[in-house]
Amino acid sequence: MRRSASNGIAAAETSPAAGETRPISERVRRGLSALTAAENRVAQALLDDYPVAGLETVARFAKRAGTSGPTILRFVSRLGFESYAAFQNRLRSEVQKQLQGPLARYPSRPGWGDGSDVHERVGLAICGNIERAVRGLPRGDYADITRLVCDPRRAVFCLGGRFTQMLATYFHHCLRELRPGARLVREGSAGWADYLLDVRRGDILVVFDFRRYQRDVLEFAGGAAAQGAVIILVTDIWNSPIAALAAHVIACPVEVPTAFDSAVAGLAMVEVLIASVVERLGEGAKRRIETLETLRQPFHLESAPPGAGRKAAQTPITAGRKAKQSRKPDKNANGKAGMKSGRSTG
Repeated sequence: MRRSASNGIAAAETSPAAGETRPISERVRRGLSALTAAENRVAQALLDDYPVAGLETVARFAKRAGTSGPTILRFVSRLGFESYAAFQNRLRSEVQKQLQGPLARYPSRPGWGDGSDVHERVGLAICGNIERAVRGLPRGDYADITRLVCDPRRAVFCLGGRFTQMLATYFHHCLRELRPGARLVREGSAGWADYLLDVRRGDILVVFDFRRYQRDVLEFAGGAAAQGAVIILVTDIWNSPIAALAAHVIACPVEVPTAFDSAVAGLAMVEVLIASVVERLGEGAKRRIETLETLRQPFHLESAPPGAGRKAAQTPITAGRKAKQSRKPDKNANGKAGMKSGRSTG
């Protein structure tokens, strides 16, 4: 399986002693091009079943990767770890992070809640997450994913979890305007078998799954893979279990200094992929959008003109006020009530 790669692994960059905080999976992806052929097999074996492969003994890990024990140890050393035990300890700490919910993250940063610079603190973290996500996927992977998603012979199914369904919905909303055959697997896993029924060999499943990963999303991805679908996974930097089934993995940093994970990097990657699809489909997608705009006209879905919102907000209130005033009783000189319409009270 192809996995994200980047420039080489620098020892100073990857050494835990140097304050490295990125997950091992992200560091491996970004350093694939610097590895030897044997080390690359180790990296692929680790990413194909992350982090389980790395938690096995050296002998079992070597057998899985089709290499030797010394190659495993060289790979671990290249990542900056002094021993295989230190490497496994880091993996175990990542497993704990995968399972963290908002309560576990809530008190982890001193100074939370003082409000002094929350906008800057969170804003900078979000910007950094976007940059890491965009740069973390190699150009070749962008091209391969775009080619798959644009192939008219393949249906594209979009699926998300409890929080990531919004990303799947947005991706589907944009994609269906550019090409036919895009389908959104809607919320409520009780009906998901109906979608699996239509998955054919070679179809695409774009699935969004961030920590804490959902079993029903994994089950759907497993069913789609069993029927021959190509899985494109958008996940966090710790890797959903679906990564073991995926042809392509798009890893998005999600940590920000607050209780909840951020989905902004995932949204940014959706927009980058949609932009790639627009470029590849070119005039064909443009003609499809033109046809769609024509079909929309009878449904009065045109954009509202500037100021229409203000007018819509004021008109009902003004009309109601005038109607109320027209019924307001008036008093004549004798103190008797009359109507403002001028009707006599005598």
